[in-house]
Amino acid sequence: MTKFSVGIEEDGEGPSNRVPKRQRAERVLDIEGLGQEGSEEDEESEGEEASEGEEEASEGAEESEREEELEESGADKGPMSPQTARDGSISVTLTDPEVLDCFICYEALSIPVFQCENGHIACSTCCIKMRNRCPSCSTPIGYSRCRAIEKVLESVKVSCQNLKYGCKEAFSYSLKQKHEKACPFAPCSCSCPLSGCCFEGSSEDLSVHFGNVHRYSAERFLYDRSSPITVGVSEKSLILREEMDGSLFILHNKVETLGNVVTLSRIGPSTERGFFYELIVKDQADVSTLILQSFTKSSPKRVDSPESLGFLLVPSQFSSASRQIKMDLRVWCSDRFSCSQRPSGA
Repeated sequence: MTKFSVGIEEDGEGPSNRVPKRQRAERVLDIEGLGQEGSEEDEESEGEEASEGEEEASEGAEESEREEELEESGADKGPMSPQTARDGSISVTLTDPEVLDCFICYEALSIPVFQCENGHIACSTCCIKMRNRCPSCSTPIGYSRCRAIEKVLESVKVSCQNLKYGCKEAFSYSLKQKHEKACPFAPCSCSCPLSGCCFEGSSEDLSVHFGNVHRYSAERFLYDRSSPITVGVSEKSLILREEMDGSLFILHNKVETLGNVVTLSRIGPSTERGFFYELIVKDQADVSTLILQSFTKSSPKRVDSPESLGFLLVPSQFSSASRQIKMDLRVWCSDRFSCSQRPSGA
């Protein structure tokens, strides 16, 4: 079962009446009762109301005493306890989680949500895939928004499914799929790239492990800054570690007939968003310059010949007399604001 909470706004204007239904009903009954009953009945009821008021006051005092005792003892601190209810939120248990999922792709619904004439709902992507024809009743779908479900999706707050792995993010249900695909705490069983080390864990655990056990086994760099990198002509790879969040990258170097083929990959979940990178190599005379701008792909374990969106071919004349290739590397996030927000694993 999925648990979520719905917040109640305290301020602000809107079409909804903020007065609870029970109180509104009581007010209506009081207004209708005025003028219909005589003054004699009012006088007779005054005594009854006074006695009822005393009884309610005594009951309220007893209830407040019980709440104070619960607070002092620390008991009853579940989602429905008086302590958690004071913030104006309601704890709700969703017995059918699929009610907030698209019935076509079975993924979490994301705004905008569309409905057909018979009330079947679907996400916008599936409406296009189905050519705007509802697969349940064959009526048109993809033209009428389902505002009610969209309001529910905006109000429902859920925790990441990787909570037990350390992710403390909470977000609206419509962002569930987007977040969990890129969550750095996803248990991808990433392997340590160093030979002889059998460590496996999430990408965050791997960052912490590498920083504690293999701190001096990688070249360090910073996002968005040009860093000098030196790799031997016959050296197959070089491990790089970002100083702020501990992310691990591998610079791959393969010897070919015309020179060295160089590319960059990252250790992490294969579904994680990639990084842009730039490699610059100059010849020994500082006359010719080779530049590669490409995009990394992520893999949960080290791969000697990874798939790449691009590579840099470095001719033999660009290597030094000591058979080394000197280059400048710059790495930055596909989302420039996400690098600084990544949790630190250093």
